[in-house]
Amino acid sequence: MMQLTQHTDFGLRLLIVLARKGGPVSLPAFSAEQGLSYHHVAKVAQALVQAGFAVSQRGRSGGIALARPAADIGVGDVVRKLERGMRLADCAGCALKADCGLSSVLAEALAAFMGVLDRYTLADVSREGGAAFAPWAVLPAAPGCAVTGPS
Repeated sequence: MMQLTQHTDFGLRLLIVLARKGGPVSLPAFSAEQGLSYHHVAKVAQALVQAGFAVSQRGRSGGIALARPAADIGVGDVVRKLERGMRLADCAGCALKADCGLSSVLAEALAAFMGVLDRYTLADVSREGGAAFAPWAVLPAAPGCAVTGPS
């Protein structure tokens, strides 16, 4: 099963909240609402600002806000910017790499995964009121998974 890092998970979560609020969000408030480490959230927010998805606003009513409309932010773009080394396996270090067809199968699977993410924008995934897919109801919980909470 493909699993995104916590960094990407928290980044997507923060972007969804920003899209829903429509204005600046305080990082301490977001951290508290989500039950996340402020230090980790601050790193994620910094990465979102550096990638051009968010802007940081100082001052009394400051915080972090979307840099552009949610409809202009692709989910696949966010994952590509936040997720490091999108590899499903370490084929480069494998003794079978010279004559193994698995690497091409994994590359095709990753392309399909990213293709699905590329079909959606932040506006699509941040709409409230829709029924959410409940993978935690059918799959074992991943350690620290955003949808299942701490294991």
